[in-house]
Amino acid sequence: MKILGPIIAKYLTILLIVVAAGAQAEPVYGERDGLRYGPNLSWSVMGNTPFVWGQWLPQFVGNVRYTWLEPVYDSDYGRELENNPTFLKMEAALEASPFYGGYLAGLGLRPFGTNPQLEVNFVYESYLYYKSNLEMVTADVQGGGRIAETWNADYIVDNVWKDDAANLDYVQLFDIHICLEYAFMHRSLLGIGIHYILSDVSTDFEGKSYDYKHNIPVFSRDFLVELNFYGSIRFSDNWAAVFENDFYRTGYLRNGNTVEKESLGYAMVKAGPQLTWNQGARSLLLEFGMWKRPKNRFYDGSLSQEFLVQLEYQGYFSFPIHKRLSE
Repeated sequence: MKILGPIIAKYLTILLIVVAAGAQAEPVYGERDGLRYGPNLSWSVMGNTPFVWGQWLPQFVGNVRYTWLEPVYDSDYGRELENNPTFLKMEAALEASPFYGGYLAGLGLRPFGTNPQLEVNFVYESYLYYKSNLEMVTADVQGGGRIAETWNADYIVDNVWKDDAANLDYVQLFDIHICLEYAFMHRSLLGIGIHYILSDVSTDFEGKSYDYKHNIPVFSRDFLVELNFYGSIRFSDNWAAVFENDFYRTGYLRNGNTVEKESLGYAMVKAGPQLTWNQGARSLLLEFGMWKRPKNRFYDGSLSQEFLVQLEYQGYFSFPIHKRLSE
């Protein structure tokens, strides 16, 4: 029984993560169908998991998000967004996963009714890691460990929620986001965006932590640059094809002649069908994709471990003013 106990615990941990399988707490790229001027309240569950276990850590996150869209020009609250909407955005969300939980609050502005459209956002995020933050190898040092030895799903699952993990760590993220979107006929669109994220992790691990939200090792004071290229092709009121191409890169830290943290990164591409119904208030997105680290020495896996699948469900609650306008 002493031998079976740890084995059962490990497989229960793997099962919990794989069944949950989640991702980021942001709405679907370019998703406008459910949004209206005025108040919007939505909830979503989104997840991803690799086809072959070992390297990519499956994620799970669910959130409840409140968004207020104040029209820049005259428009009724509760009205659906037009092709080139202009608004001031205020949002807040509660977010939880098996590894962390917290909230976010932000402001955004889409001021010009032109095509393409520019949008600027600033989001503050605050999370608690509950016995899940692990000390990561952040620089390849001969005799001192390799990044690939800890930056993988096996290492995290073997050590998370155990004595090797910190009891409680606090994380703050400051996200500045700029995007440019071009709208086509029938609500299709193409967009490009950039995030500059400042990360602040309160930990005793000499600054060597893990960012579960972006699935990458970070230092206690670090930055993350995220590039996005995305689009959707609308076939009907209910069906569309969505694609996303994302690239992540962290900062580099040197102390004298010692490299304390190397710049880490990876790229990911995903595509798949999206089903929407109930006038855009419900959506289901299934994507298949691949991720890859640019430097082979940071990766100990096989090609088959770089393929993944992602699923997201999102729903909007109806406000009374929505009903009045629809009538």
